[in-house]
Amino acid sequence: MATFANPFAPAAYNGVVQRQEEPYLDVDFTYVYDVVLALNQLLVDQVVPIMNDSDFVWRALILSASTGAFRIRFSDAQGYYFSNGYLLSGNFLVGLIPVPWVINPEAQFPAGGRIGVDIQDLTGAQNTIQLLFRGVKRYRLPA
Repeated sequence: MATFANPFAPAAYNGVVQRQEEPYLDVDFTYVYDVVLALNQLLVDQVVPIMNDSDFVWRALILSASTGAFRIRFSDAQGYYFSNGYLLSGNFLVGLIPVPWVINPEAQFPAGGRIGVDIQDLTGAQNTIQLLFRGVKRYRLPA
């Protein structure tokens, strides 16, 4: 019988003992991105700025509000995209209920960095959108 490691479980649960203390402290945090798009409007190089006090580890995206369909893609501080193409807003829903879209592996953004957003309305009408970037602020501890 083969055994497999669970990538979502803590290292100790996968049989890795003597885990060293991490040199940082993670505190739950959410960045909010609000935008209103006109009919079929495309916005490129939008920015969700990361605060200067700590790094941000992005773990999930939640579509908090939307008045219609849209497509979106994300990039890191260097301009590298997380996907080859745009993602449709329906991917963040089960039926009509928003569910967290898990970022695996989690993405880390440096203090003072940014999350890049390209977004386009697909409804042909005004579209009000709110996205929640869920994750943690990662504070570095003194050595």
